[in-house]
Amino acid sequence: MKRSIVSILIVALVQIGCSTQEPYFKQTTVEEYLNQMLDFMEANHINRKSIDWDAFRLEVQQKGTEAATIDDADESIVLALEKLNDQTSFLITRLGEPLTFSTPCTDTAAPEVTVPDGIGYIKVPAFGNTGVNAAIFAEKMHGDINAQDKADLKGWIIDLRGNTGGNMWPMIAGIGPILGNGTACYFVDSDNVKNAIGYSDGAAHYDDNAVVAVSFPYTLLSPNSKVAVLVDHATTNAAEAVAIAFIGKTNARSFGTLTCGRAGGNQTYALSDGSVLYLTVAFLADRTETEQRGQLTPDELVNDPAMIFDKAVEWINE
Repeated sequence: MKRSIVSILIVALVQIGCSTQEPYFKQTTVEEYLNQMLDFMEANHINRKSIDWDAFRLEVQQKGTEAATIDDADESIVLALEKLNDQTSFLITRLGEPLTFSTPCTDTAAPEVTVPDGIGYIKVPAFGNTGVNAAIFAEKMHGDINAQDKADLKGWIIDLRGNTGGNMWPMIAGIGPILGNGTACYFVDSDNVKNAIGYSDGAAHYDDNAVVAVSFPYTLLSPNSKVAVLVDHATTNAAEAVAIAFIGKTNARSFGTLTCGRAGGNQTYALSDGSVLYLTVAFLADRTETEQRGQLTPDELVNDPAMIFDKAVEWINE
């Protein structure tokens, strides 16, 4: 996988043809347009080797005969996204409108917590921005860690409950002092090619390339302290990637319920009318290279939302 994968997933905040002016891209027929999209899917989708593409194409193109223009072909596009069966691929039209097929994952709102002395607590919220804003997000998290850290701290709680995802890179960069330097997990494509996701001295890395970095990285006083990771069913895509980053880390343990099961890496493909396909081309594997597809099962299943935090505190205090 030579091209960079869009993180899990930067929720298309790029401005793609938001004007109502006619695009300067090459105009094609509906059939040609759908074929271009289907070609990208067949060549690159993470499940490309298990899909009956002849039947897939036939059904999508038959739906496309109902559309007079490309702008009328939304139902065909959504059908294709539905048939991919990943719930993470999507398309941004030339007018900037998202087309998706997914069912939201929700859960009971996590109750307010009272953090006991001797434990650090970091709530990681959903975040879908990029650029300078991503660095600011990560920098703030370093500041929060710095403010709570002390030599006799027993451990940390990383709360991913209710985090519906967005851009994983500022989350990885922000939580990096607790995650620690090195490879944390991998993107794996349909040919089993692996690309490393990791953290090093303030920067989240895709292989050897820094994606998001802070200017003044913090280093923990006690890097081997216990880490409890809290998840629930609303923990989705980018947040699941952060949870996966801690799987296999010897001092980490997860608590909560099954997650949403939508972790993956998307790649962008420009279509002839100026729309952009965000296609899922990779799943994730943890630091031991074990596949983590579908819902994540925490180390300790806790179905009562009121008890998840308490169980984590109990473990840290053991």
